[in-house]
Amino acid sequence: MNPYELMLIFDPRIGEEKISQITAKIEDKIKGFGAEIEKIDKIGVRRLASNFRNLKRMNQAYYVMVYFKAEASVPAKTTAYLKTTENIVRYSVYKAAEKPALEEIKGAPVETVSKPVEAAAKPVEAAPKPVEAGKNIGQS
Repeated sequence: MNPYELMLIFDPRIGEEKISQITAKIEDKIKGFGAEIEKIDKIGVRRLASNFRNLKRMNQAYYVMVYFKAEASVPAKTTAYLKTTENIVRYSVYKAAEKPALEEIKGAPVETVSKPVEAAAKPVEAAPKPVEAGKNIGQS
């Protein structure tokens, strides 16, 4: 099973209660596809970086992140379901990077030793070369 992240963007004017209902339906549908929901993170209302083409007056959106593990066919099924779901402005399903467990990390721990910084040698300044008469500066 692969880890996936689903980002949902809602119009905040529909209200948190309606957003919670839609999110619960989506959660049930994803579970019906055979996935395991790990976490649902309701981020809340955030300002949009740019306007959507069909919603020019909307400058804020309500974000919800759904983290789940599923087989490779589930994201396509989820996308097909979200296309028909109302009140979702945008959505995105993508594969998340797996985080290795501490037991899986190999090698000895890296020790950081703080040493006092020694005084750096004073930089030597180069003297400017004299320009010969009749030559441009860029020529050799």
